[in-house]
Amino acid sequence: RGGRFGAAVLELEALRAGGAEVPPRAFAELLQAAQLAGNASLREVARGLGGFPQVPAQAIAAALVECVRKEDAIGARILEDVARAKAAPMQYVVFEPLLKVMAKADANHASKLFKEMLHEGCFASEGFAGALMARAGEAGNLIFVEEVADYLRGRSMMTLATFKTLMKAYATNNQIEKACDLYDDIVASGIEPDQVMYGCLVKFAVRCGRSDLSQRLLAKTQGGDAQNYVCLIRGAAKNNDADKAVELLRAAERSHGKTLDIAVYNCAVDACVTAGRIDRAAELLKEIAQRGVANRITYNTLIKGHCASGDVATARHVLRSMSEAGLAPDSASYNCLLGAAAEHSSCDDVWQILQEMDRVGVAVDGYTVSIMMKVAKRARNPRDASRALAVLDQATGVSVCDDEVLFNTVLDACITRKDIARLEKVTRQLAISKLSPTVHSYGLLFKAFGMLKQLGRCRDLWTEMTERRAMLPSCITLSCMLDALSCAGCVEEAVSLLAAWKERVPANTVMYSTLIKGFANVGDADRAADMCRDLRADGLQMNLVAYTALIDAHVRAGKLRQARQLFQQMQDESCEPNLITYSTLVKGYCLEGDLDEALRLFSSMMRRGVAADTVIFNTLLDGCVKHSRFDLADNILEEMPRCGVKPSNFTLSITVKLWGKRQRLDKAIEAVRAQRGVGSHCLDSQVGAIKSWPGCADPDVAVYNALITGLARCGDSRRAADIATEACEAAILRRAVSTKTLSSDCLRSLFAALRQDGLERDLGAPLEQKLRLARMLLPGGPEPRDAAPAPLRLGSEQPRLEPEW
Repeated sequence: RGGRFGAAVLELEALRAGGAEVPPRAFAELLQAAQLAGNASLREVARGLGGFPQVPAQAIAAALVECVRKEDAIGARILEDVARAKAAPMQYVVFEPLLKVMAKADANHASKLFKEMLHEGCFASEGFAGALMARAGEAGNLIFVEEVADYLRGRSMMTLATFKTLMKAYATNNQIEKACDLYDDIVASGIEPDQVMYGCLVKFAVRCGRSDLSQRLLAKTQGGDAQNYVCLIRGAAKNNDADKAVELLRAAERSHGKTLDIAVYNCAVDACVTAGRIDRAAELLKEIAQRGVANRITYNTLIKGHCASGDVATARHVLRSMSEAGLAPDSASYNCLLGAAAEHSSCDDVWQILQEMDRVGVAVDGYTVSIMMKVAKRARNPRDASRALAVLDQATGVSVCDDEVLFNTVLDACITRKDIARLEKVTRQLAISKLSPTVHSYGLLFKAFGMLKQLGRCRDLWTEMTERRAMLPSCITLSCMLDALSCAGCVEEAVSLLAAWKERVPANTVMYSTLIKGFANVGDADRAADMCRDLRADGLQMNLVAYTALIDAHVRAGKLRQARQLFQQMQDESCEPNLITYSTLVKGYCLEGDLDEALRLFSSMMRRGVAADTVIFNTLLDGCVKHSRFDLADNILEEMPRCGVKPSNFTLSITVKLWGKRQRLDKAIEAVRAQRGVGSHCLDSQVGAIKSWPGCADPDVAVYNALITGLARCGDSRRAADIATEACEAAILRRAVSTKTLSSDCLRSLFAALRQDGLERDLGAPLEQKLRLARMLLPGGPEPRDAAPAPLRLGSEQPRLEPEW
């Protein structure tokens, strides 16, 4: 007990040398204590017992029992050697625990021991054989399981219990066909399966598509319990056989009558939905509802069916029917609708469903958040994306770090939308949570902290993943870390990291493209070219992304000749340039002022069938304006609609600059009004440049009304309010702004936008004060000129001051 096993063995030797008989219990306690202390101690004792002519088999067996309890195969083999040397021939008392250990640990050795035990004349009882089969089945040693089963069959010792054990071994190791085949074996042995075995056999028959066997079993049990029917109906669903599912439901009704479990009905509805027979599922729901047994699962199953087919309107109708039946929809009901609306419908439907959830008191859960993060990621409209991300703030009962999938979904959405504030919040929650990131999660975290400009955290996480947790990064995870380093300007560190890991994580073209882009960002075209050579040295091929990044590196460094050579080289290697490649090279020529070559390249792109986008048009337009090529700029503006390209916010800014350089204020205002009419984007601060062009008079009525109305209708209410305030201040200072500068339509648009954005109190009230001081028209009607500029609050009880929007 004190761990001094050598001394204990010496005491036993002294006892034997003195002529006394060593009791078996002393050997047992010594071996047991050594086994508990570890295999090193057990080996020490085994060697020490070499001087004894014999060790009692019961003592060895007692230690082997401890090996069974601890699943200690190594200790069992040490004790087996002791038994063969000091207790030969081995007895059943040793074979029994030794076989139990080896049945799990070493099937081949277990088979040899089993044969040896039988050869020594030992008998394996049904209980012992069943235990061996169970242990071997748990370890997947089916060959030994079948060997023991054959032993029992050969002696007509198979019972219902041993057949169950054999069936469980097959099922555990996914040998469902063999489990089904046992039924005929059981019947041939004259054994009648019980209800549990019948239920298992029905389930196995359905899983492996043995409909003949499932029907035989159903007839044999006269239906059996409801669970048998559930299994059979699921089998029909697996075969997309709605008619068969309904037929089985009717059989279950005949067998069980009014006591039939609702689970059977729900399973039949689900089978019809799975088979695409939504009409049949709806009929079943109506029938079940009339019987008064329909529950939430019944309705949710049909809602799921309609949602899967993209019929959100009908799914919402089923939801209303559910409420009318006195069953309150739960989060599963609404999440199904949300998922379908996000996939097949518009964001307006998503917002309506969320509002309904809030109205009926159904809390947002993890699934809701996950769906909304997908909406945020895919949204085309930034407002919709922001609104979807705001669900994170409302989900007070959801901890995103409690579930890894949810955590990854939230992180991915925030990264895609560059939502810095929420990224910081999520990463702070991770720091105090118990979540252990997977390799995939680490990749997202490298992206997140790279975006947050926290390179130190990226390095800490890399150390945690690779050293403290000894995890092997995937290609994607390594690429994310390389990107974080490259974006932070630590490109050489990224190169060293790739060199250190590419023996264990094979390098790919994406990794080298990341490094090339990193060197492009720091303006080092030579090192970018080095990465291209390293890529080829590793047996990789340059692809479109790598070539485009390399061309960009040379363009940024002003090496247009080399960039053009690379452009030609990629085509020689059958790597066709895409729009980004062309845009990169066109930008280089525009920066150099070689607009003719830029237009030639653009024309070549169009001839090749590469569709132009707003970016390349803006690049050309900006180059023309910077280098005063107004004739080309006019042609480009005319070409955009012919190519089906819509002007962007930046297009308008460049257009304003274009007319500014030409000293044509009227044309700039016309451009602003035209863009306002499109209403598909916001006006940015560069539009305000028209107010400060040299030689232009102060902004007049049309300028202010156009800018304010355009900004308000395009969603930038804050900037619209700023310009309106400027107009008021100009009037107060007696500048060239009349009291009619801001029209009633302009002010109505502005105050409506402020109200929609929740800024009526912060910006609206101060603006109304300014309007009073400037003696301008308020949105609610004319203000008397002799009226004192009394304080005004939105929502006040003064009727004449109440806005009419």
